[in-house]
Amino acid sequence: MLKFVRVFLVVAFSLFIMSNVAKAIQKLKSVDYEIFGRVQGVCFRMYAEDQGRKLGVAGWVKNTRQGTVTGQVQGPEDKVDSM
Repeated sequence: MLKFVRVFLVVAFSLFIMSNVAKAIQKLKSVDYEIFGRVQGVCFRMYAEDQGRKLGVAGWVKNTRQGTVTGQVQGPEDKVDSM
């Protein structure tokens, strides 16, 4: 009986480790973007920062002299796509 419990615990622990490793190996993505049109004066940067925090992605966003907004977002592929 003790041998069965040991085998069960080893298998359970192995499955736990494999599931956590699978979660950690998410495909990461980085996207550079530039937005044209009326994007300055409409709180786009503030919205992008808030949305990025909610999704848990990293990046930056800034106004340009040409009247556009450029930025970069990085993180798990599904969250970057949501952004």
